[in-house]
Amino acid sequence: MPERDDELGERGTGGISRRALLKAAPIAAGGIVLGTPGPAVSAGRPSVGIRPAATSDTQPTFHADGSVSYAKGLVPMSDKNIHYLGRWKEKPNGYVYGYYESGLELSFTGTSLSVALEDTCRLLYSVDGGAFQRNINAKDTLTIASGLKGGKHSMRIYSEYQQSFPRMKYCQIDHGASTIPFTKRPTMEFVGDSISVGYIGPGLVNSLGNSFSFKAPELLNLSHNTVAFGGIAVAAGSGGPDTTGMVSRYTKLSEYVSGESSVPEWDTSQYTPDYLVINLGTNDPATGEKAQNFKPAYTTFLENMRAYYPDATVFAMTPFNGSHRNEISEIVSARNSIGDAKVIYIDTSGWIDIATETTDGTHPTIAAQEKISVNLATSVQKYLQRDRTLLERRTSLRKHDQS
Repeated sequence: MPERDDELGERGTGGISRRALLKAAPIAAGGIVLGTPGPAVSAGRPSVGIRPAATSDTQPTFHADGSVSYAKGLVPMSDKNIHYLGRWKEKPNGYVYGYYESGLELSFTGTSLSVALEDTCRLLYSVDGGAFQRNINAKDTLTIASGLKGGKHSMRIYSEYQQSFPRMKYCQIDHGASTIPFTKRPTMEFVGDSISVGYIGPGLVNSLGNSFSFKAPELLNLSHNTVAFGGIAVAAGSGGPDTTGMVSRYTKLSEYVSGESSVPEWDTSQYTPDYLVINLGTNDPATGEKAQNFKPAYTTFLENMRAYYPDATVFAMTPFNGSHRNEISEIVSARNSIGDAKVIYIDTSGWIDIATETTDGTHPTIAAQEKISVNLATSVQKYLQRDRTLLERRTSLRKHDQS
């Protein structure tokens, strides 16, 4: 499992790095993230079964240190040093299509990097740990970085919002430059609805980059992805426009698209997060006939998550409006009682004031999303440290046994 033992740096609010707080700053309407550059980011292993596919233009040269160089700088999406986060699917021509709020990470040498896109999409991207840039009309060849100093660099790209659907053909780096292996980091996947995807309100900057599901793992220096769609409930028959319920939708490759008839299945073994954060229930009725559907659906959803990811730590958050708080607490307690101690209940009571810190009584403001991010990062930090300590002990014992 991806791991990284780096310290978070100078501590600020709630034990979170002040540097990380700056990096997780809100996205401005003009498309520039407000904040200051941080350290270069490096991360994990390739997670998706992308098959190698080289042409004469993308013929790789493999090196003993794990780097891969390209004479013409054309990097196929099958490059072994690209670290995919979330749901990606390779097409027969070697292009990769992204679904939900997925991302990828790549370290490289040289002075520039661009991405060739098959179609228009919405993207967030960052170079060398700097502030994320926002492009809601990315198309053709998108320049991610240029004019860099020669040497090693890193970049990250994310789908900027639901239904972004990035379609990537290849990356372009300098002629003769290389891709470089990442240092492994833990991965955190968020599962949720419009709040998790960064919906703020009509006419506002609705963006994954403004959501707690993006900001919290940035504070914790984790690789991350999000599986969320506006209006979705846990139980089938509630929410909208997607009424299938996350209990069923999670195993589909893609988020909802109007008029869909058949959605391919998603093989959960293709991507295995170390941590899952669930924030669902806001769109499930708390009263009326359908209210009784929530508890069995949420119970099944947790059972499924454990079956898909036996080693993952699962954080079950209560909705910020308090809906279904008691049921979620009872369901988590039931999991714990049968020996599943890695399901953790996160009570969000008091994190924000629904009356004054939402735009419509449901969706947090950008400032409230930041508060949620800090509260969540602070709440889960001790469990991440526990896992690091256990890993260090196992690694030490393994080395001792081998000596």
